[in-house]
Amino acid sequence: MAKTESATIYKFSVPKGRANGDILQAILTLAVRETELIYGRAKLKLETDYKLATNRPVCLIEGGTECGEHLAKLMSGFLIKQYGENGFRVDRLPKGGRA
Repeated sequence: MAKTESATIYKFSVPKGRANGDILQAILTLAVRETELIYGRAKLKLETDYKLATNRPVCLIEGGTECGEHLAKLMSGFLIKQYGENGFRVDRLPKGGRA
C-alpha cells in the first residue's frame, strides 16, 4: 500500500452499529474524486493509496504527500459531517501498519 518512505497510514473506523458500508464507500469515493479534481488522476495514483475493508467499516489512506494528506483531510471532514466529531476514529499507523 505505501508509496513513500515517510508515509503515515490513516485508519478511519466507524463503530459497526453506526456504519453502513455503502455510506463509507460513498464518502471515500467522493473524497477520491475531489482529490483527483485538485491533483489529477496521475498524481493521485502516484502519491497516495487507499483501501476500504470488505468485512468491517474501516478505511485506510496513505498520507505523507500533499495529495495523500489532502485525501485524508477530505475523508475526515466528510466523516465529521456524516457521523459527527465523535462518531468515528482516526488512528495513525506507521508505514506498513495493519487495519
